[in-house]
Amino acid sequence: MSAKNKIIVLRYLISFIIFIVVWFLLDLAFKNLQTPYKGMISAVVMVILSPRVKEYDTQSGKQAQLKWIFLKKAISI
Repeated sequence: MSAKNKIIVLRYLISFIIFIVVWFLLDLAFKNLQTPYKGMISAVVMVILSPRVKEYDTQSGKQAQLKWIFLKKAISI
């Protein structure tokens, strides 16, 4: 498995974990909130907080870069 594929799998895993955590927090905080609303709110928060993978060209070839709101520096692969 290449480094780029590992980063993409890590991104989706982190996004899924963020979605589940927000879902359960909404379930604990608001018992009468209906399921579709919990899903929509969780999805919006997940999109905002999930890491981004960006590819860019350099002289040595394509490189992938992981940017996240919680990290100060981008991780280059």
